[in-house]
Amino acid sequence: SFSGRVPRARPHPGSAAAPRRDGSIPLRCLPAGGGGGSGRIARWAGGWKMADLQAWLLAEEARLAAPENGRPIPALAIPQPASPTLMDVLTRRPKATRVASCTFVQPKTHRLPDLLMWVIALITAVGMAGINFVSLLVIEYSLKWKFDVMQRVIDSYGVAMGMLVLIGMSVCVAIAGATIILWYAPNCGGSGLPEVKCYLNGSHVLPSFFTVRNLFVRIVTSILANVAGYPVGREGPTVTIGGNLAYLVSHRFAMPYVKQWVDLSPNVSTLIVDEERFAHATRINVAVGGACAMAMLFNTPIGGLLYMFEEISPSAWPVELTFRAFVATTVCTLVSYTLLGMVDKEIREFVIFAWIPESKEWSAGDVPIFVAMSAFLGVVTSYHTRMMLEVARLRQRWQARIRWRRFGVATETVLYCALCSLVSGLMSLLANCREIGGSGLQYVRFNCAEGQYNPVASLLVNTSHSSVKLLFSGSNEGELLYKSSALAFLAYFALNVGLAGLPVPGGAFTATMLLGGLFGRCTGALLREAGLVTAVSGVYAVVGASAMLCGFKQMAAAVVLIVVQCVNDFSITPVVMLSVSVALAVNRKMNEKGHDEEQIERKGLPFLEGEVPRSLDGSFAFELMDILPEQAKLRPHASVHEVEAALEATREESRTDFPVLEGDSCVGIITRAHLKATLESLEAHIAASTPSSLAGPGGSFAGGETRRRLRRSVVLVWIANHNSK
Repeated sequence: SFSGRVPRARPHPGSAAAPRRDGSIPLRCLPAGGGGGSGRIARWAGGWKMADLQAWLLAEEARLAAPENGRPIPALAIPQPASPTLMDVLTRRPKATRVASCTFVQPKTHRLPDLLMWVIALITAVGMAGINFVSLLVIEYSLKWKFDVMQRVIDSYGVAMGMLVLIGMSVCVAIAGATIILWYAPNCGGSGLPEVKCYLNGSHVLPSFFTVRNLFVRIVTSILANVAGYPVGREGPTVTIGGNLAYLVSHRFAMPYVKQWVDLSPNVSTLIVDEERFAHATRINVAVGGACAMAMLFNTPIGGLLYMFEEISPSAWPVELTFRAFVATTVCTLVSYTLLGMVDKEIREFVIFAWIPESKEWSAGDVPIFVAMSAFLGVVTSYHTRMMLEVARLRQRWQARIRWRRFGVATETVLYCALCSLVSGLMSLLANCREIGGSGLQYVRFNCAEGQYNPVASLLVNTSHSSVKLLFSGSNEGELLYKSSALAFLAYFALNVGLAGLPVPGGAFTATMLLGGLFGRCTGALLREAGLVTAVSGVYAVVGASAMLCGFKQMAAAVVLIVVQCVNDFSITPVVMLSVSVALAVNRKMNEKGHDEEQIERKGLPFLEGEVPRSLDGSFAFELMDILPEQAKLRPHASVHEVEAALEATREESRTDFPVLEGDSCVGIITRAHLKATLESLEAHIAASTPSSLAGPGGSFAGGETRRRLRRSVVLVWIANHNSK
């Protein structure tokens, strides 16, 4: 260790004072804004720049190693990598060089080579197009085979046997998905959007969230969830997959540019990782991956960009991200077109998109009905969100009481899949068969004869994307009556709410679109049948889907653009914007936050709002202070015993930050992770430096007293900068 005192000014090779008796380094931090002063500021008083500390350490090492007469030795600095070529980026440059000039970077800047960032963005875009291509084909052919088998069994052995076969096939797929998630990747249950939002907001990612295993598990289980027939969509998991892929690509290509080796002496070197620069660059790329996911799911590059903009919020949106996401979503969409064309497929077969513009005419007399329906759906979606959160809370409490938890949760997940298939089949039996019309749209025959279709089965025993296509259509007026839409709405609403809390990787984006579309189609068909309106019921389905979706996600612009793009008719934009405005205003009066934000709060994930909550108006800082045990308050020169006591005293509450006090003043904070890493490093150092005479067979200590004496002689040195690693 080094001895001496770091002055308040920038360190200089000749500024060190006499060492303390315990061999520790008393560090003093610069107050916020630089210069002198006492630095008595709550939680943060400023800090030393990492390069200054490194230069001081190098100079101090040289001074201690110099002869008695001592010669002035210039301080060394940390190198910055030169601008790379494309081949350098793809082949991964050496991790670091040794001596060069050092460039300071400001917060929220990464200063990585521009070419490197573009390579990562384009690799992510192409990778997401490939993942989507495989997922679409597997889901399409699996569902086609599943429904063909069901229909053949119904034709040969009756409806009851066909429903049993449908339930059996769904259960087998559900067993595979639940087993993979619960035993191999527990973090993959759910959409993953709350965790992604927190990471993009500036929080540290969970250690086991963005991993290679989670990437493949999420891809596979997302496919299985849609094939099994759960009332979910692909949007949430696919956005998380895009973020996961971008994170791994960034780690592969960007990490070498933020790693630097520093020579402390001829025989001692240390590796420094600038984690802030890496995290900022990675967050940009994760946002690009999410935008690509939404772009290819709805065939709308601008919609994907706008969706991520509203998810992140303007306060956390870097300037360079706009153009980078714009190019990446364009490339992702074009590559998707190319891949599907290679197998004689078109994108319109897999997305909600009216390839040929259809009738979406409306009149001024429809506007009051649009407003009333949107306001009502604003109330419905607020209760829908509350019910989902309450079901998830109750299910979590019940699951905590199960002795064999994983087996119990897996059983419940599989049984719920069977329930979804059973309810969909039973509700379909309540509908009357109808003759196939001239719209040319694909319906499900189920229990009907050749040339007929079951309208409820077409909405429930089908994928959510296919059902939304039928609801939005303007050419199938009279083919979906209001009774069929009402039955499907009640069944799907109950199943979607009851799914909350189960480890199923699915999103509610398309599911809420389907719910709103069902209600809107029911309303439009009922009013048209009564002769009160002349607009096609497909327009009411579009308005209802927009109102329901914006209330659930609490988004505005992205919802309008995506929905209008789905129907391929920009003349309907005014009424969609009107419905979104009314529904969102009503929803926000009832629910302060959307579903994802509520999940963030209930999971206890770190998330900083863009604005200070109004509940804090008139509050003082001391009213928000946590009550800490005395052991959790550390001194600038805390011993190992004190650090262990602080960690143990806060183990149950899992405190992540600890204040460092000098007298009665808080001079900074240090994280739990840094304290644990320091103790682990200390243990390794003690084990490595223990003389062989003190070690027993196999390298173990001969006596506990020797180890305790060694540990008491080491003093933890704290650096007053919460960003230092």
